[in-house]
Amino acid sequence: MLPCPNFSELWISMKAMTNLLLIWGAGGHGKVVLDTARSTGRFERIVFLDDDSVKAGHTFCDCPLISGPEELHRFAGGAFIVAIGDNRTRARCFGSALENGLLPTALVHTTAVIASSASIGRGTVVMPGVIVNAGAVIGENCIINTGAIVEHDCRIANHVHISPRVVLGGGVCVGPLAHIGIGAVVLPDATVGEESIVGAGAVVLREAPAHCTSVGVPAKALLCAAGSQI
Repeated sequence: MLPCPNFSELWISMKAMTNLLLIWGAGGHGKVVLDTARSTGRFERIVFLDDDSVKAGHTFCDCPLISGPEELHRFAGGAFIVAIGDNRTRARCFGSALENGLLPTALVHTTAVIASSASIGRGTVVMPGVIVNAGAVIGENCIINTGAIVEHDCRIANHVHISPRVVLGGGVCVGPLAHIGIGAVVLPDATVGEESIVGAGAVVLREAPAHCTSVGVPAKALLCAAGSQI
């Protein structure tokens, strides 16, 4: 992270550009989102926002970096994406950006394969090597991470994180705020409930219950929030 010279002048020049993208989250995930954004060739300027005030006035991956959600209103009418892995935090930031008049954009890496009949929601990022097959519907503000496979007719709700190398069989339904860990497999027509966590390498045969953490082969719910039904 380097100091950003003439930051105020750079700010003015950024505001003058129509093809500007704001990425909220200057961390490791943000680097991958940046690469995905650059692969599209859609943006003349990309700027990062981060909640860490120490980072203000610096650059991140050669992009200007500003600090604090109080700066969001300056980007009203501009495109944004939230580059934060935690689902709840990402959902909160997504809502805040919308309230400040920013416009969520979907990002799809040029190496991803997306069926013409698939649907990608606003604010969702599709990473390198992903395959999304026919009839799949992916909601808003989701992460479809590197090399994941989303088979035909899957339904993925808002604010979901599908980790690298996950495989969702045909017809899988994933509830809001669910997180499916690296290399997990969900068999066809199975269900992953709301705020469910599926551990890395797990195999879901029929259901990963809502508000529970499921691990193993086959996956079993080991830790559930109070009041959850197993």
